[in-house]
Amino acid sequence: MGTKMYRYFVILLFVNWSEEYGSFRDKIPNGHKVPHPCNPSTIWNGVGHKAQGGGGERNPFGLDFYIQGKTWTNDLCRKDSDGDGKTNGEELGDPDCEWTPNSVPKSTVSLSHPGVCEPLNDPKCAGKNDFLQCDSTPSCNMEGDTIFQTLTFPNTTVPAVETNYYCMTFDLHTDGDYHLIATKPVIRNSNVVHHMLLYGCDDNVNATDKPEKCGMAKENCRHLIGLWAVGLDGDCLHKDAGFKVGINGFKKATLEIHWNNPEKRADYTDGSGLHIFLTKTLRKYDAGVLMVGQNYINIPPRSPQVVVKANCSSSDTSRFIVNGPIYLTSALNHMHYLGREMKMEHYRNNEKLRDLTDEADYSYDSPKSFPLTPPVVFRPGDEIITTCVYSSMGKNRTVVKGEATSDEMCYGFLTFYPKENLKMERCTQWQDISEYSIAMRDPLIKGCSMWKFFNAEDPDTGAFMKSVFDNCNMLMGCKQECLDFLPEAMKNPCVNGSVGALIRRVAVHLNMPAHFAMFTALDSCNAEIAKDTCKADCLKSCREISGAISIKTSTSFVTYTYLYFVGIMLLIMYH
Repeated sequence: MGTKMYRYFVILLFVNWSEEYGSFRDKIPNGHKVPHPCNPSTIWNGVGHKAQGGGGERNPFGLDFYIQGKTWTNDLCRKDSDGDGKTNGEELGDPDCEWTPNSVPKSTVSLSHPGVCEPLNDPKCAGKNDFLQCDSTPSCNMEGDTIFQTLTFPNTTVPAVETNYYCMTFDLHTDGDYHLIATKPVIRNSNVVHHMLLYGCDDNVNATDKPEKCGMAKENCRHLIGLWAVGLDGDCLHKDAGFKVGINGFKKATLEIHWNNPEKRADYTDGSGLHIFLTKTLRKYDAGVLMVGQNYINIPPRSPQVVVKANCSSSDTSRFIVNGPIYLTSALNHMHYLGREMKMEHYRNNEKLRDLTDEADYSYDSPKSFPLTPPVVFRPGDEIITTCVYSSMGKNRTVVKGEATSDEMCYGFLTFYPKENLKMERCTQWQDISEYSIAMRDPLIKGCSMWKFFNAEDPDTGAFMKSVFDNCNMLMGCKQECLDFLPEAMKNPCVNGSVGALIRRVAVHLNMPAHFAMFTALDSCNAEIAKDTCKADCLKSCREISGAISIKTSTSFVTYTYLYFVGIMLLIMYH
C-alpha cells in the first residue's frame, strides 16, 4: 500500500441538569447559545434559572417563561424580563418576534442573557443580579517557577465561509526541559472562535509567521497537548503529569483554530490563541491524550433519536498499551449541534467497571470536563465503549461525519499518564473496523487481505476482478450469469460488509478506476436482487395470511373470505 493511500486512511479515520430543562432550550431562540454574563465564552445552560446549570429558583426570564406556559410567545418575546432596556427577543436573536421552534433565528451572534440585567455595572441593574457570581473561575496548583508563553495568531481576516480551520506553528522554549501543566484561552473575537487545538510537532517541522489554511490535523504535528472549546475556561493537568516541552520534548507546536462563520460575514478578524503554562520542576510523569470514538456517522433527517457506538476493543488495547497500565486523569465528550447524550464506559473482561463520562444533556456550546479522581487504572485488554445519541428533528438532509459544525462527530478525549506506555494515541473505528488494525497494516482485517486487494496487479485480486467482468456488465444492465455468480462472489470479505464499504470509499476518493469499475459491475443486478427479496417477503406474508385463515375458524365467515381472496390474489401476482 502506497504512502498516499496510507495518509488517506489516517485522514479518513481521524477531532448536569435534567432532560426536562434541556428540552426547554429548544423552545426559545438560540436556547443552546446564551452566554454567561461574566464570561461570554461560556454558555449559561439553565437560561430560565439562577443557577448556570439549571434547576432551583427561576430568574426573571424563567418566571415569565413559566407564566407563558413554557412557550415562546409574542408577549414573552416583546417583554424585557430583566429590566435592562432590551426585549427578550432582542437578547435572544429574535428582534422581530418571528422565530418558531426548529427554525433558525434571525441572528445567532451578539446574544445576551434575558434573565440577567446588563451591563452588570450599570446603575439600573443595581440589586437585580444578586444571585450572579463572577469570581468562580477555577485556578490550577502550579509550581513556583511556572512561566507562561502566549501563542496567538496575528490579527487575521476570517474568510466569509461557514467553516474555517487555520493553523500556525510556534517555537517553544528550548533552554531546558519543561512540563506544560495548564492552558488558558485568549479570545479576541468570540463571534467566530469555536475551538482551538494545540499539537506537539516533530523536530523537523518549521515555525510559520502567519496562519495558513489547514485540515483538522497537520502532518507531523499529531500529538494533542492542549485544547479549548466554547464554554471552557482553560485546562489544568493532573498534579503528577505534564506534556514534555523543550530539549527532550516538543520544540514546536501547531495551534489550530476553528472559526465558525455561519453568516459568512466578510468583516470579521481574529487574533485568538492560548496561554500555555510551563514549569522546569518536572512532574513524575509525561502526559498524553487518548482519542476514542467513531469515524462513520450517518444521521437521517427528522429522526428523534439516532444512536452511534464505537468500541476501543480489548484486542486493540492489549497491543498498544505496553510496559504496564496507563492512568486516566480526565475525560471530555465531543459531538456537534445534533448531539444530545454521550457517555464513555470502561469495561474489563466484559464487565462494566464505571462510567468515564455520562452526559444525559450534552451541549456542544458548553462542554464539560470530567476529572477522574483518583486516576482510573486502564490495563491492556480493557475496553472503552463510546455512545453518542443525536436528534435531527430540525434537519431536512442526512448529516454525516465531518469538520463543519453542520456535520457531526463522536469523539472522546482522555488525558492520561505515563505517555510512554501507549504506542498509539487513537483508538477509533470506521463502522466496526479498528483504526489500529489499519495503522498497523494487519495482514487480515475482518478476513480481508486489504493491502493485497488494493493492488489490482496482485494475482489473486486480478483473478477475482476478471471473474467479475466475465460475468457482470458495468452500466449495461443485469445479466443472468451475474445473478448466478453473485452469491459466491459476495462471499469475498473484501467486497462485503464494512470492509467492502470502506474499500469502495477509498476507491472513489483515490480515483482507483479498476476497483471502481469492479464495484459498479457487482452492483449491476442490485435492482433485480431487491425485487426478488421483496417478492420473497411478500410471498411469506401471503402464506401467513392463508395459514391464519385455516387455523382461526371462530371469526366471521365474511372476514376470512375477504382475507382468503386477498391472499390468493397476491400469490397470483407474484407467481
